[in-house]
Amino acid sequence: MEVCTVCKKSFDPTAAPLTPAQEAGAFMAKELWGDEGQLCPVCLENRGTLGMMYCREING
Repeated sequence: MEVCTVCKKSFDPTAAPLTPAQEAGAFMAKELWGDEGQLCPVCLENRGTLGMMYCREING
């Protein structure tokens, strides 16, 4: 178990993304922010949702 660097909750960093937003958040964590494996699924989902809404350079 790891502790999320954003919300400080425990999570399993090996768990697969369950939603498209979580998958987008995981992509952003790896490719843009360099914090892969440090955010819980909820924070990844929030990041992914915002990224899909506002990061036009990612959406193509």
